[in-house]
Amino acid sequence: MNSELPAGNRNLAGIGYILLGVGFLATMDSVAKALVGAEYSVMQILAIRGWIIVCAMLLVLPKVGGFAALKTKQPLKHLFRVSIGFGAPYFFFSSLGVLGLADATVVFFGGGTFLMTALSALLFKERVGPHRWGAVAVGFVGVVIAAQPTSGVFQIEALYPIASGACYAGMVLATRWLGPAEGAFRSVFFFNLGVACFASLALPSVFREMPVDDMITILVMASLAVTGHFCITRAFLTTPVGLLAPFEFTALIWAAGFGYFIWSDIPATNVLIGAVIIVSSGIYLIHREALAARRQKIAPETLIVTDPLVVAVPIAVEKTPEK
Repeated sequence: MNSELPAGNRNLAGIGYILLGVGFLATMDSVAKALVGAEYSVMQILAIRGWIIVCAMLLVLPKVGGFAALKTKQPLKHLFRVSIGFGAPYFFFSSLGVLGLADATVVFFGGGTFLMTALSALLFKERVGPHRWGAVAVGFVGVVIAAQPTSGVFQIEALYPIASGACYAGMVLATRWLGPAEGAFRSVFFFNLGVACFASLALPSVFREMPVDDMITILVMASLAVTGHFCITRAFLTTPVGLLAPFEFTALIWAAGFGYFIWSDIPATNVLIGAVIIVSSGIYLIHREALAARRQKIAPETLIVTDPLVVAVPIAVEKTPEK
């Protein structure tokens, strides 16, 4: 993504990436639930998934500049990002063995989205105005209405998605800390390499032989994960966290859909109402960002003159897009 695009256009592109990323990762979560239900260790799932992603990215490395594409001046920041981000998939996948996908998702967003929005304003001085705060709050209300948490959410396992949300918020903020110059490819590679290494430490004690069908399943999971990670990373590298956070609530719509088509969970009226609220908050933000992008096309410019008797005055010049 060209970081020199006007802010409004960058924001719209970031929204597009976050919507795609959430869709891919939500699909991956449904695959992970199936594997966890087959009683594979979460550590084994993460290790195999991570090494598949690392190997796939190494195969395409020559097309993105070779090993020069992996050179970084911020190794400690990447290590910090992996260390805190590892808990996001670990705790969330662990919760899927007991909680439903929608229940785990709503608890995950219960604190994670608010945490990343608040800390982005504190740490990076990102302006989170009343419209964005309002969209976050309205989106979360929609999530709660849609998920309508059951009594199972209040089990001890509910702490897992809470911890996952906190780790995810930390990973997102670490992504912003790296900055757009670090690029999505490098960030995704080092994150998955770190996750694979951490998870592999537990393999000697948790490994179970996997049949071909389950290996194909985890291969699909890896493909969804790397695509989702790329989109999410690309979005957060250049777009304010407070703007993107409300769009992550769309994960619940995916969770409800997969619950219906895979586990025959019929969406209730509350799910449909919550979905309308979530989508409406997102559409409202997209509308505001589109207006901002349009305003930037008509920006005040100063009339430059060489005659010292003529005073330079600001005039509005409509900018036409380059062809």
